[in-house]
Amino acid sequence: MKALALFFALSLYLLPNPTHSTRNPIRLPTGASGTPVLDNEGEPLLPGRPYLLRSWKWTHGGLRLVSLDGATTKCPSDVIISNELDYGSPIMFTPADPNAAVVLEWTPQNIKFDIPTTRLCVNNVSWEVEYDPKSGQRFVKAGDVLSHNFQIEVVAPGLNAYNITYCDSAADNCYPVGTHYGPDQQPRLALNTDEPYAITFMKPRVA
Repeated sequence: MKALALFFALSLYLLPNPTHSTRNPIRLPTGASGTPVLDNEGEPLLPGRPYLLRSWKWTHGGLRLVSLDGATTKCPSDVIISNELDYGSPIMFTPADPNAAVVLEWTPQNIKFDIPTTRLCVNNVSWEVEYDPKSGQRFVKAGDVLSHNFQIEVVAPGLNAYNITYCDSAADNCYPVGTHYGPDQQPRLALNTDEPYAITFMKPRVA
């Protein structure tokens, strides 16, 4: 019964919330919680280690770095959400605190893809946010800017389900990272809460 109650609470949390949008940022708790972010096995996330991020409800898969505009860009920069059978590409977290032994909730993080690239694109793997005037949306993109503007918030204690938020440079306002569907219906990461992207962290499988 306890597990059912937690799942019901999570389902309510994941419903679209009109008060949360890219124009209405959420407020962070005062100070870091000091609580480690846990993977799906209940172990703390370690800085600099690869993890797979995939939909907690298994309605989508993991994240991949692609070029949606074909060959018009030298390095892939679009972050897409794969189908439910695709676990995606490994991603690493680097806390702003160089002494952090584990990744903590509500603390600034650099997020980047841990994937093979060409020499030209080796530094173009860090997450950032870019405004797209055509769609009016702010998308999560990969680039060469090393920042710590992302934080991780727990959805429901004990379920190992999380959301990622993007915080402005002053860390006064934070925006939920969710799923955005474009004209091609390809789901992408964006500062959008029409469909929150609740995730779980998984260690990559060893071949």
